[in-house]
Amino acid sequence: MTTRRNGTLITHLERMLTYHGWAYRRLLAAVEPLGEDAWKAPCGLFFGSLHGTLNHLAVADRIWLARVCGEPAPFARLDAEAAASRTELADYLAEGVQAWLQFLDQHDDVSLAAHLDYRNMRGEPFRKPLADIVLHLVNHGTHHRGQMSAALTAMGQPAPVLDYLYFLPDDL
Repeated sequence: MTTRRNGTLITHLERMLTYHGWAYRRLLAAVEPLGEDAWKAPCGLFFGSLHGTLNHLAVADRIWLARVCGEPAPFARLDAEAAASRTELADYLAEGVQAWLQFLDQHDDVSLAAHLDYRNMRGEPFRKPLADIVLHLVNHGTHHRGQMSAALTAMGQPAPVLDYLYFLPDDL
């Protein structure tokens, strides 16, 4: 876990992004025993299946990264498929978290408080503090990972423990 500036906003955001990656890894481990049919079967989630929901998170993470970097959106739809296989998706998610941490390395508390002007997928303009966008990214992931945990439980599968406090080391 990164601790280069204890007690600062950037330290908190680094911790949250590291948690984001930890939660992805735990969720991917929980879906590993599922057969391909169960992995891709509709299960009442907004993005259909476990596969569709995790792909949505991968896509959204990269769309937001492109926005904060001033780059064109890498996907035109929130239900796009970032990766077809679980292995490719795991790699894509891990690379995305690393890219976010590298992005954060270019900032400090002052620049993270600055507002970012951006457009959503419908082209509507918005203006939000950069730090709040990073927090939104992690919160959005928590929302959908919670849905996936409920779907796993409904399938009779164990859901992973994804609580933030379980991620934190005891000596923090």
